[in-house]
Amino acid sequence: MLKQLNEDDDLLSLVIEKMLGVNVKIAGVVLAGGQSLRMGKDKAILTIEHRTLLSRAVSLLKNAGIDDCYVSGNYDDFNCILDQHSSLGPIAGIEACSAQLSIQFDAIFIIPVDMPLLAVEDCHYLMQHFLKSNEGQSHNIDRQGVYYEDVTFPMILSLNDTLANYLAEVVTSHHKKHRSLYRLLKSLDIKGINRKECDAFRFENTNTPEQWQQCLSTYAAMHSKN
Repeated sequence: MLKQLNEDDDLLSLVIEKMLGVNVKIAGVVLAGGQSLRMGKDKAILTIEHRTLLSRAVSLLKNAGIDDCYVSGNYDDFNCILDQHSSLGPIAGIEACSAQLSIQFDAIFIIPVDMPLLAVEDCHYLMQHFLKSNEGQSHNIDRQGVYYEDVTFPMILSLNDTLANYLAEVVTSHHKKHRSLYRLLKSLDIKGINRKECDAFRFENTNTPEQWQQCLSTYAAMHSKN
């Protein structure tokens, strides 16, 4: 299945429709609204082979079969959605995107901008798990979402009242711990799936200059074998 999807991205939309029995619309979201304090510069505009991490992240989602992609942040030449609540971390970006996209889409597929080694097959595997868990639902997505254990992202969230009500509550809370992603996953009973240990390097974030240099070294090593 993954090999077929890699060969033909358009097949993914057909798989969605066949598995759920309806035309489910999923939007892609790249979280790129952070301050990049530990990196010392905006991570979204770091480049690999003359392409920014933001451009690569959007292309990854499109190559995974998600045609409608948005950026949580403020960048020219992208479909951007701005946080409505400042300085609250990724939960604010998720809240703003879910609020704006819930009318048009059934779910959002979320990736961070600072995970440049993530592969299309990682996205496909998560997507298929999400769809299979909802197989047989006629008009509603039953499962609240799915994510990769230990790393949180990528993550798929169903856009429904349960999510909207939760996010509306936490972005106005005075308690910082209420805004953690772990609490979101636990409170909404979102189940994690395991990734292969051999693939763990693809899920590493690049938050510091040291991690960025390690990422570049890993990327070079990967492509030297091809």
